[in-house]
Amino acid sequence: MMLTHIYNPEHDLALAYGGEGFTPPAAGRGMRAGLGFLPAFWANEGDSILVDDVTAMERAAAPFGEFLPKVAFVSWSQLPDVVKSHEHLEIRPWGWDMALRHQLLRTGVPAGSLPTTGEVERVRMLSHRRTTIPLLRHLVDTLPDMVGKRLEANSLDEVRQWLSQEGAIVCKAPWSCSGRGVRFVETELDDNLEGFLRNVLAHQGCVIVEHGYHRLMDFAMEFMAEDGVVRYEGLSLFDTRNGAYSGNVLAAEEEKWGLLEKEIPLEVVRPLVPALEALLAETFAGYKGALGVDMMLVEEKGHRKIHPCVEVNLRCTMGWVALAVAQRTRGRFDTMRVTCRKGQYHLCLA
Repeated sequence: MMLTHIYNPEHDLALAYGGEGFTPPAAGRGMRAGLGFLPAFWANEGDSILVDDVTAMERAAAPFGEFLPKVAFVSWSQLPDVVKSHEHLEIRPWGWDMALRHQLLRTGVPAGSLPTTGEVERVRMLSHRRTTIPLLRHLVDTLPDMVGKRLEANSLDEVRQWLSQEGAIVCKAPWSCSGRGVRFVETELDDNLEGFLRNVLAHQGCVIVEHGYHRLMDFAMEFMAEDGVVRYEGLSLFDTRNGAYSGNVLAAEEEKWGLLEKEIPLEVVRPLVPALEALLAETFAGYKGALGVDMMLVEEKGHRKIHPCVEVNLRCTMGWVALAVAQRTRGRFDTMRVTCRKGQYHLCLA
């Protein structure tokens, strides 16, 4: 069987669009052009990676060549030949959406090698942020030192009501990525915020509203779902700027837990692993692939607590990349960042 990986970072925006005719924005195309080789870090020898430009990807991957297995970069125009030469083809993208499925079908990949439209639509609906509301509530109710409040608002009046009750809120589009669909509200809804909320309500039907906490630290847990079981894969310690990802710690698993222990006792955090394995398996039954749960260490009334479910991503994440990079490079680097200069994206290890 030929295993073909795809880095499609515009996936969340494609979910928001919902249909087959989605066109990635310039930023999404730029990330694919600069970082399309990323799946090589978790690919196996002999796998292929579907990219827009083979020569550009070989050049982008070259600085990391000593750490990568031998994989074949394949362009979209070459994909039909790959299909013809392999009786069985398995596609593993960053995330499944209708636009990607449609593009693969048009390129000649047989429907039998792809999830059905029903399966892809299920991924979309499970990726809606409302799915995490009962999951968050259960974690807060059953584990000590957890905090988090989240609701689904269907009007501006509901958002205003929560703002008056909570004092500070975070408003999120049901589907969005890299902080684009997130707004932090501390006092009142100005014209720009109201415009954002009206647009989200009109195009996505609701707004997810959360209590705003004083964030001290970002981290995440990465999982793999297959055959009805969700398995913990590793801890991700990362940074954000204005809600968008900026970088990851590269370290062995116990070293990362040790860094986390400097901020909060591990007996508070470790119970999240088995709790989430069970909850994710139940909540996202039928989903197969990587998924990550973003979390925060926050301060509430002078006490440090964990927000255990800021996001759930039914796709690969940069935390997933960091786990693979750390395993491949085995202690050579301490940090991983993605930089953008003049519209060109680069992976930086230091």
